[in-house]
Amino acid sequence: MKTKPFTITDVGALLGIQRLPGGDTDSYHVVCPYCGDQRGKCGFHVIKGGKVANVYHCFHCGAGGNMLTLYADLNGIQGADRYREAYWRIQEELPFGYQEGRMRQRNVLRQEKRSREHLPRPADQKRRDAAYREMVKLLRLSDKHRRNLRKRGLTETEISRMVEMGYRSACAEESVSIARRLLKRGYRLEGVPGFFVNRSGDWEIAFYKKNSGLLCPVWSEEGLLDAFQIRLDVPYEKRKYVWLSSARLDKGCSPGSPVGLSGSRDIRNVYVTEGILKAEIAHQRTGKTYIGNPGVLNYKELEHLLGSLKERGLKEVVEAYDMDKFMRVECRKDYGNDCRKCTCDGPECPKKQEKRDKIRSGCVKLYEICGKLSLACSRAAWDLDGDGMWQGNYKGIDDWELSGCPQEDGRKAA
Repeated sequence: MKTKPFTITDVGALLGIQRLPGGDTDSYHVVCPYCGDQRGKCGFHVIKGGKVANVYHCFHCGAGGNMLTLYADLNGIQGADRYREAYWRIQEELPFGYQEGRMRQRNVLRQEKRSREHLPRPADQKRRDAAYREMVKLLRLSDKHRRNLRKRGLTETEISRMVEMGYRSACAEESVSIARRLLKRGYRLEGVPGFFVNRSGDWEIAFYKKNSGLLCPVWSEEGLLDAFQIRLDVPYEKRKYVWLSSARLDKGCSPGSPVGLSGSRDIRNVYVTEGILKAEIAHQRTGKTYIGNPGVLNYKELEHLLGSLKERGLKEVVEAYDMDKFMRVECRKDYGNDCRKCTCDGPECPKKQEKRDKIRSGCVKLYEICGKLSLACSRAAWDLDGDGMWQGNYKGIDDWELSGCPQEDGRKAA
């Protein structure tokens, strides 16, 4: 495809989209122009995977597409020729002529070439698994994180099993020494997400004070350790979880957004919930197999895993996303800081509505995937009142299972 004389950065500037701190010329986060999320959930990618991309995606509301989609959506351009119209309108609005446009095309191609040259080849699953397994041996679960798991309701036996599965505490003080010991033991770190070469020329793992927290391992269907999510000790810009990633760092790379499997892969029924840790806790308490999806709108990896499990005999999927899907949305002025800023005077809370709609969109997408794969799909619901709405006591399936599944409303998770 021919490189255009402008990028998604130019289009974002035309539309007045606010760029957030961090990132680089290849990719960065913005305030989502669709849902207004300011936590870095929406990313712009000029270059992706070493190729010119000019795409965006928001992991909060699910909006995504290319720069022409973005311009057309925000300007209300509809019809079969909406992309053609968007292209020419962008050309007319941009403050440069033909010669500068040609020069910008060449600059983008040079940027693409530099990105491709510095892009490390991702380690295959087996090499990644080997490095991570050895890394886990060099870490421990801190007393603080052990107490937090106990406070959630887990037993010492369950916690011990999670430790065996690779649950550990990130340790910023050991970031260089861990990498050094792995190298001495013969492990290649290039292309393993989380590892990179620092400014001193030493290999390091991306443990910092800012991402200090509980390491949550992501296990693949093949039983390989694929990635880690970190449950942050201190939420960063309202985010509780981040990936162990070394994207855009020297010889580092991103883990992507893999889904995790907690339990046996040879099953007829599987539960799907949001979050790696949540899935593991529910599995430890019930013994059932759970898929931990890092986001309800993260569906490509989910579809691939469900298709693979179907080949092994999977028959039914149980949707067990959070009970926000049955949340009442009446405005009660109980949504914290958002209420103080809200100018809406209607009977329904726009923030609650947005949250419920997001969960429901994820549920619908899961049902569509199951239909496509000819898998039966049912819904798990708990903590419901007489009207079939969420009572607000137990949000996640892990909370419900750890509570002992009280029968006060006469209903149980499916």
